[in-house]
Amino acid sequence: MSMLKRVLHPEVRVLDAKTGLVEYVASDETVDSYREVIRASGWRFSRFARNAPFVDSHNYDCLDKLVGRVVDFKVAGSRLVETVQWAIDVAENKLAQLGWRMTEAGYLKAVSVGFFPLRVLTPWDNGAEGLTAWQQQLAELGLSQQDGPRAIYVEQEQVELSACIIGANANALARSYKAGLMDDEMLEMISLEGAKRDTASAADKAAGDALARQRQREACFLSRLETALKAV
Repeated sequence: MSMLKRVLHPEVRVLDAKTGLVEYVASDETVDSYREVIRASGWRFSRFARNAPFVDSHNYDCLDKLVGRVVDFKVAGSRLVETVQWAIDVAENKLAQLGWRMTEAGYLKAVSVGFFPLRVLTPWDNGAEGLTAWQQQLAELGLSQQDGPRAIYVEQEQVELSACIIGANANALARSYKAGLMDDEMLEMISLEGAKRDTASAADKAAGDALARQRQREACFLSRLETALKAV
């Protein structure tokens, strides 16, 4: 199982413009575009706390994709709240400088959490125990089976937090383009990513089978993950 990524249109507060501190609501318990819910009480940070990277769009190819660090993270009620320090004190980090400018100007608002799922519930869980656990989660979230999610992550290990463009509203993108902060290539990339998400949504009818296969791989993955974390 690969690392999962979930985008949220968060609340954003600039805490200190001089040092590049921004507070994000990084995740909550609403049903997302994948028809999934991430329980706030399930967030684990044992691996994340050692480094807490803030990166560009889940990209780890080179050092300049590291645009800051998460200096504080906490669960507040049904929300994951994280404070980021953009690396604006590093003059050579041009991407961090650009990201900070766009954030401060109100153009860049979305963040995405990268995480490993540790425990997932679905409506297709077998046995009375699995069904009871699923129904209990729905009740706690105030959701019904009809309008509820197809999966609920009840325990997950955060790996990183990313600044991302996908999910920003069209008006914000238009303003960014007009202001010269985005070029044609960037807008084309956003369009292509949006098409990928639409395709994934159209394939939703196969979600049950995909999740069943995912759960078959889960036991093996979690064993390997546990071994890797102990070795770090």
